[in-house]
Amino acid sequence: MAKFCTKCGSKLVDGKCPNCENKKSEVPTTGFDMNEMIEVVKGMFTKPVDTIKEVVENENITISSILIGINAIIIALFCCLGSKELIGVFTSTSGFSSLIATSIEIPYARIFFTTLVTVLVTYAILAGLFYLVADKLFHGNSSYKKMITYLGITSVILSTTMLGTIVLMYVSVQLMLLFLLCGLVLSNVYMIQGFRYTAEIDKNKIGYTYGLVYLIILIITMFIIPAIF
Repeated sequence: MAKFCTKCGSKLVDGKCPNCENKKSEVPTTGFDMNEMIEVVKGMFTKPVDTIKEVVENENITISSILIGINAIIIALFCCLGSKELIGVFTSTSGFSSLIATSIEIPYARIFFTTLVTVLVTYAILAGLFYLVADKLFHGNSSYKKMITYLGITSVILSTTMLGTIVLMYVSVQLMLLFLLCGLVLSNVYMIQGFRYTAEIDKNKIGYTYGLVYLIILIITMFIIPAIF
């Protein structure tokens, strides 16, 4: 990660400022650096736990927010393409003619933007719930900004999974589902591991935090949202 001296602003080399030789003169960067983001993405596959820890400690919310945006776009694209494939499968198995199948208009724009906004809102809610449960209920030492950073860096695995799923959608449904399942499991494993460095709570309470957060999400999805709409 790029770090800079707090005294003169110079870029640190091996943790030291080349001008003042001050080892402790480093502050986390919040700006965008393409090379840094590439290194972060690579790090999620070569040394994921160390990468999550480093990004969270630096609180680079800019890169994390961009990664969340990319993830939302990929998921929205998956929903659009998946809608088309599902209609094709349904019409073929139900005995509908190809003419009827092609005449069905899919509201791609609506699906894309609705999914995009839903994913972004979900990330914002998740970050808030993780922060409230971990900090306020289990007396952790974190912040909403750290939670957004944490969710952004861990979204790399999910984004890669969804891209692979989109490709396999046109190859084999079985392979697609298998790849999706493996990717989701891997993503959750890294999320749980990284959560330890983000929330800074007793490791024995991590499972309870996850369970409570997703229980709240489930209640909102099943009862509150349907009641509103």
